[in-house]
Amino acid sequence: MTSRWGRSYMTTRREEVGMLNALVWALACFGVVAADIALSVVLFSALGVASVFMGFSIDDLDIQLLQAAAQMASFLMALLWWRYLWPRSFMTRWQGERPLGGGAGKAWRRIACVIVIGLALQVVVGYVTDAVLSLLPEVAADYSELVEETGMGDTSYLAVLTTVLGAPFCEELLVRGIIFEFSLRAFNPQCRPLWKRRRRAGAQDGAMVPWAAPSTWGIAAAIVLQAAIFGFMHMNWVQGCYAGAAGLIFGWVLVTTGKLRYTILLHFAFNAGSYLMTLLWFVNTPFDVIITVAIAGVILVEAMRSLRQACGMDAARAPFR
Repeated sequence: MTSRWGRSYMTTRREEVGMLNALVWALACFGVVAADIALSVVLFSALGVASVFMGFSIDDLDIQLLQAAAQMASFLMALLWWRYLWPRSFMTRWQGERPLGGGAGKAWRRIACVIVIGLALQVVVGYVTDAVLSLLPEVAADYSELVEETGMGDTSYLAVLTTVLGAPFCEELLVRGIIFEFSLRAFNPQCRPLWKRRRRAGAQDGAMVPWAAPSTWGIAAAIVLQAAIFGFMHMNWVQGCYAGAAGLIFGWVLVTTGKLRYTILLHFAFNAGSYLMTLLWFVNTPFDVIITVAIAGVILVEAMRSLRQACGMDAARAPFR
């Protein structure tokens, strides 16, 4: 029979191991960000060296073209990395245990819900951000200068393409794919047998690995961590705050659907919504803004509720269980 001291020691030991596991995988999350930054540095350094030998100035290149090249390199890195992680990922196990059903009708309903969530979220985040910036004129001025210097306000075809199509694929693989996987590992050490199984095991072998399902707390903490890192990746306070807030919804959609394709579509709708905001030209007064945000908020909540239903989610059928 185990003594009280022995039980206390084992509990303390498990807590220490859990904290160490969380620290290691949280650092791994930031390691993904560092790898992405390092890749861009290498790419731009290579372009700088090439410009010397080929007789052109890198400053003469279109900034949108440079950003597109960096985005493509980041996408290829993320794709290869995610393909390596996929067989032993939470998402693989999840899709095996809780496949989405309902046929074409439910699939189209999920697609419609995700698009509505993205557009409604853009309206809420966009107007709330503008309202906050109106109270912080110095921050607003600095952000406007940043937008002008980096070409974020550019509406050229290449700028729209990289924002609406390129960013969703690249950032979702990096954040909701790799970083969210590492975040789940950070807060769910009891699931260690899943990612420690043999490397060459196929995705279908995941169901044979004995494991304890991730806790509700562990999933929630992972969503918060990946959202915080998503905000950090934007490297400025304004975009960082609203990207972090949006990242919470993105993470929720991933947990609800279990598929990256839906968060990619969500990201596409969210970014496209920033260009479609001009259609709300009639929203001028503070009262108009409040009413618009309230309506968009209700639509957002209803679309999220409808998505849960379309995915067969209910209180008795939690993720990963």
